[in-house]
Amino acid sequence: MQKRKEFTLKTDILIIGNGSSGMWAAKRAKELAPELEVTIVDKGPTDWGGLMSMSEGDFDAVTPGKSLDEWMQDLVYYWDGLCDQKTMKTLFGLSYDRMCDYQNMGVSYLKDKNGNLRGVAQRGLEHICLYPTDMKGDGGESMAKALTKALEKAGIKRFGRIMIVQLMKNKNGQIEGAAGFDTISGDFYKIETKVVLIAAGRGGWKASYGNNTASGEWVDMALKAGAKVRNFEFVEVWNVPKLYAWEGQTILLPLGARYVNAAGEPFMSKYSPKYGANTDPHYITMAMAYETREGRGPIYFDLSQMTEESIKMVEPNAGWQLLNHQKLSDMGMNFFTSKTEWMPQLLTDFGGLDTDLYGQTTVSGLFAAGRSRSLDNGVYMGGFDLSTTSTTGYLAGEGMVRYIREKYQPTAAIAEERWNTAAQEIYQPLQQNGIHPKEVLRKIQELVFPYQVCILKTEESLQDALEKLTRLQQELLSRMTASDPHYLMKLYEVRGIFRVTELYLRASLLRRESRAGHFREDYPQRDDEQYLGWILLSEKDDHMEHEFRRVPIEEYEYEIKEYYSDQFCFPVLEQTVD
Repeated sequence: MQKRKEFTLKTDILIIGNGSSGMWAAKRAKELAPELEVTIVDKGPTDWGGLMSMSEGDFDAVTPGKSLDEWMQDLVYYWDGLCDQKTMKTLFGLSYDRMCDYQNMGVSYLKDKNGNLRGVAQRGLEHICLYPTDMKGDGGESMAKALTKALEKAGIKRFGRIMIVQLMKNKNGQIEGAAGFDTISGDFYKIETKVVLIAAGRGGWKASYGNNTASGEWVDMALKAGAKVRNFEFVEVWNVPKLYAWEGQTILLPLGARYVNAAGEPFMSKYSPKYGANTDPHYITMAMAYETREGRGPIYFDLSQMTEESIKMVEPNAGWQLLNHQKLSDMGMNFFTSKTEWMPQLLTDFGGLDTDLYGQTTVSGLFAAGRSRSLDNGVYMGGFDLSTTSTTGYLAGEGMVRYIREKYQPTAAIAEERWNTAAQEIYQPLQQNGIHPKEVLRKIQELVFPYQVCILKTEESLQDALEKLTRLQQELLSRMTASDPHYLMKLYEVRGIFRVTELYLRASLLRRESRAGHFREDYPQRDDEQYLGWILLSEKDDHMEHEFRRVPIEEYEYEIKEYYSDQFCFPVLEQTVD
């Protein structure tokens, strides 16, 4: 490899992540403060748009004539009470404005014959709807292109192929810099800034090509800077086709799609007579695990109950989903008329940084937005991410501008010696001999993918996985090396995945109950007295600490009257752990 160069970037606002939330934050900050320099860096290509570009484009919004209060009551019920009501009411209150912004930027949404937006109700809830774009297959890509054009017009600087590895604090404990490297050339980047926004998505396990960038290296970086995280016990276990990925079951299920077992039985009606298959994938994957364990697998996705009109509405006409539709056709299968085998797949963790309404973390000068900022607790509505990444990004843009104007305290520049130390630490694993990152990734996947670790959890299975992870850390993690800058990026991704896995296992052990997307087979009941609140984790002196923050029911507007999870009944173990 040629000798690496060193570059210094100076900016007022540094945004890590060029996806939906990062771009919305940059856009809003520049609108409020045109004089500020705003810079986005991303480990991927400059214009790729993050995972937004892989999405359908479905968007949750409280449209005119709909009741925000009714949406909130649905959400409190759906999330089993574990809802930051003040934050979510603000975000949903901003949702339609952001949808209108997209329309003004040229994004088109599906309408009925009268010209009204066509919504699809979610998860059997009465009021929450998503609104699809009219281009099935590349709606998210059209949104990413629209935002990119808006940022270029605003003069916002964007850099691709740069991975940020360390955050730098000044003598007052404020974040004032970040160090990273070019993932192709290996060049070192020193970035001097007044504030940093982490908008890099969730941490995950690289289970499929649609989520192969969501590794969570920012989690380790933020913890080392002193930030707190929450909701790591909730993970995204999706039901996916065994052959080719498919986006959009959140639309298909309300329109009549269902899951059946090997005997052709629509088994979800057994686990929930009220909702059947028209529910969150996490309840379905729990049922899939039980059906398979009892010998009634494999599981199939059955669309035979859908009308021709509904199929026409969701049939892809562009993008990667159309390619997969064609691949099935080449095999003699049609997604909408053939019975296709599906399976659970662990994708990402719902955990994220603990912040205030405007994205400020517990570390001065460090903000978070989008899926790096934890909102939901293991159950999901279609269109939720594109809606909340836009609104949390929008608010973070405002928060960062306010922080710079009111709280930022200039200090002496970060000493060159500290930059040199950061560079030495970043490039230390760059060696020819050692363990390849992919080997360690496989070991982590092997211990967390089994259903008894990620779906039907127990004390025994979680403790066993944590012990294996500890051995893996001692025996393999420190011996990982990278032969070039590309694999150095992969190495830091695997370190991030390790940390996400540790947080997941520890938080899952701490929550000895079942709620929303977290199911403990040995503690199948919800325990409001002990666990109606958030588990927060932080790092101190190289070990993890935890605290519990109760949901402040007395301060909230919406009473918790009933719970969505009460509409489901899963088998109970004969004995529970004391």
